[in-house]
Formats: sequence, structure tokens, C-alpha cells
Amino acid sequence: MGKTQITINSSFYEKMEQIENKIKERVWTKGEEVVSYAASISPVYSGAYVKSFSVVPRGGGGGRMRQSPFAQDVADNQLGREEYKGDKDALKQGEAERLRASVRSIDPLESEGFTLRNRSPHNKIVEQKYLVLGRTKDRFR
Repeated sequence: MGKTQITINSSFYEKMEQIENKIKERVWTKGEEVVSYAASISPVYSGAYVKSFSVVPRGGGGGRMRQSPFAQDVADNQLGREEYKGDKDALKQGEAERLRASVRSIDPLESEGFTLRNRSPHNKIVEQKYLVLGRTKDRFR
């Protein structure tokens, strides 16, 4: 009896790589939209909230935490915290850029996506008032 075989050409693997690259690009682009939106709608008082965003692979580590001066006073209507004196829009744009770079550093085919986190000491208070993560989730469902 004769031998039967199938040979997979290198062109097959090239096509698979092209498909994988297209998938990665689409996932990265959507991820960049998500983090840019979250940063853009974030309130800035001391800057700690927007600076505390992090992007980690799904199921990954804890993320960033930036504490504002006198963070223990947050519960007392944010008394005692120093207001950010710089350009608040520029701060948000800079943080969005940092987050977009984090999105690009995660291989969406190796992980099961990514998680946007905010670990600022007062994130619950900010979220209750401004619904940053809730609005972001709703927009990108």
C-alpha cells in the first residue's frame, strides 16, 4: 500500500501569523479606547485617582496605588488634600498614554484579556460619585 500524507506549507503559517496580528491589533485598539475613555472622564483633584489606574493581564497582580497628600482625610469631604495645580487635562492625557502603552504590552492571545484597575485609597468614594469604571463598562459592553 502507498503512503498518504499531508504537508502544510509555510504559507499556511504565514497566513495564521497575519490573522493573529490582525486579532492582536483589534484587541489592542479596543483596549486603548477603553483606557483613554476612563482617563478622560476621571475627576482630578489631587491627581491620585487618575494616576492609580493600571492595566494588568486578566487575573494579574495588584496594580498601581498613588496616594494623595493627607489621604486619611478623604472621608471628611476631601479636606486637607492638596489640589493639583497643573493642567488637569494634560495630566489625564499623560496617564491615558501610559495606560495605552500598558495595553500594548499585553499579548491578548497569551492572556485572557486585560483588567483596568484603580487602587487609589479613595477609589470607592470617587466611583460612587463619578461612576468612572461603571460608565466605562457601560460604554464598551
